[in-house]
Parts: sequence; structure tokens; C-alpha cells
Amino acid sequence: MDPSSIFWRRAQADPLTLVAFYDGSGVDSRGRGLQNILSWGADRLEASHDYIQILFPLPEASGVNGIAPVINEEVFKAFRSSSSLRAQLREAFKKILWFYGFRLVEEDGVKKVVKAADYQEYFGNWNTRFDHNHLRITRIIRSLRVLGLEEEAEAFYGAMRKNGTRVSSMSRMYWKRAARRQLNIPPDMDDEDADEDDERIGRKFLYRFEIERRAAKASPEEHDAAQAPEKTTKSSEQGMNSMDTDRGAADEVIAPSRKLEEDGLAPSDLPEAKKQKTEPRDEA
Repeated sequence: MDPSSIFWRRAQADPLTLVAFYDGSGVDSRGRGLQNILSWGADRLEASHDYIQILFPLPEASGVNGIAPVINEEVFKAFRSSSSLRAQLREAFKKILWFYGFRLVEEDGVKKVVKAADYQEYFGNWNTRFDHNHLRITRIIRSLRVLGLEEEAEAFYGAMRKNGTRVSSMSRMYWKRAARRQLNIPPDMDDEDADEDDERIGRKFLYRFEIERRAAKASPEEHDAAQAPEKTTKSSEQGMNSMDTDRGAADEVIAPSRKLEEDGLAPSDLPEAKKQKTEPRDEA
């Protein structure tokens, strides 16, 4: 079934299922709670394919698990504002790191992903030319960033990039996109379509978040420089109007009109026609 279809969307679980799952008051569609999944061994983590979508949710619908909840604005704000939800997400991240042969450490206040003592036992779960775990890794990086664990996501991406000696260039490309793109732009969108200034791309609440973050990072000097042309234009217009009034001129000063861009649907709600060919959707 097409993830963009109304029937697929109707089948999805309530996004707030994610909050309940992570605060311990809820379970997934198969009755499994967070602590239950975190108790699994490596064999079950490898063989099961329907837990990763709730453990590391995305703002986009899964192509293979139609009932998996997605991140909406309410879920986004809940995780971003709750240290306890993020702490539980971090525990899920530590579990999957163990499965890949890594561990999360903090050195001088900086979070790092480093090889665990049993790395040699587990690195084969992902360090191959191509594997379904590469899809999982893309998902994990993006999910951590969206839900507020951006430092952990960056550390994870760095470790995978450094140690993925056998990983294909295509998988590396998707990991980089998941780690570097604005949060509203999904990794499977073609580079030529991934316009950071296009508010129609992805979820609008993520686009607004990125715009606000960009403005907050701008220095006072940059802010003043951005405002200068506008102030100059306004001063010039005021001067022209004053001169015309003094002369009693009959000519009107007509400001150029600006066409407003119409709102469009997010690409994730449209057919996949413009999206680049993606990785095989085993667990995406």
C-alpha cells in the first residue's frame, strides 16, 4: 500500500502512542513496552523488523509498517521539552549501540560513541557493503536529531563514518543526509530538490523550527546587515514621497508588487515522483 494514501494514514497509530511508549504508560501495536524491547538479545534485535519504527520514529510514514506512529508537532514538542523522555530515548540508543558494538561515553562534557570491548563480536551486524541495518542507521540518526538528541546523533554518525570500512557509498550518502540536512528535509529527497528555503518541503513545524533556529544563531552584525537594505529602501521611498509632496507633483509613486507564494502540500504527502530512488525499504 502507498504510504501517501489516505487508507495507509488512517491505519497509523496515534502519534501520542510514542509519548506513552517512552514514558512507560503505553505499549506498541503488539503489546510490547519499551523495557521489554530493551531486554532483547542481539538475535532478536536482528531478526525482528517491526520494533525499530517505534523505537526510533520519524516524521515520515514507514514504507513497510503502516501502523507505525509518526512524529507530529505535539510529539516533537513533548520530547524537546521533556528531559525524562529524552533520557529514555537515550537508553534505547545505548541498546542499539550495544548491538552494533559501540557504547556512549562522555568526556569533558562531550558525548562520544566509541568501540565497546566486544566490538569484534558485533561489528558484523552492520559493517558490510549493504545490509538492512544501514536503513536502520539512517533512521536512528534522523530520529535522534528530530527528538532532541542531536549531540548523540552527531557522535553516532561520526563513529559509523569512521568505522564503516566496508559500507557502500550509497549508504554513506544517506547517513550524511540524515546527519546534515535541515530537519524538515528527509534523506531520500534528491539533492536538487532539497531547497532549505522551500517551506513546502517536509513537515511545516520542522521548517518553522529550523527558521527560528537559524535566526537565533545569526549574530547581531548579521542581523543589522540583513536589515540595512530594507532601511535604505524605506528611507529612499520616504524622501521621494516628501519631494513629491513639496513640489505638488501629480505623479504617483507605485511600489512594485510582490507575488505571494501559495502554500503547497509537503512532499511526504505527495506521490514519490520527485524523490530520488531510495534504498530498499526493508525497514524504512
